[in-house]
Amino acid sequence: MLGPADIADWDESEADRLRAEIRLLPIMRRMRDEPAATRAALGPALAARVDGFSREARRPAPELRGLLTDLRRAHA
Repeated sequence: MLGPADIADWDESEADRLRAEIRLLPIMRRMRDEPAATRAALGPALAARVDGFSREARRPAPELRGLLTDLRRAHA
């Protein structure tokens, strides 16, 4: 499993780093552990985007950047 220190060393592409950051967010662990409560907290639109990421994480960097930003906002 990746840790925060691994992200700093990620140099393959920005999209790789963004995918790793998203996967490390506490909200993603919560989504696995408490999916119904997390979906309710995120709202239907953001929950659907997380589902899409979970099914296929290979997305363009701008889309990943937006998802990361929105998930950080939701967590705050």
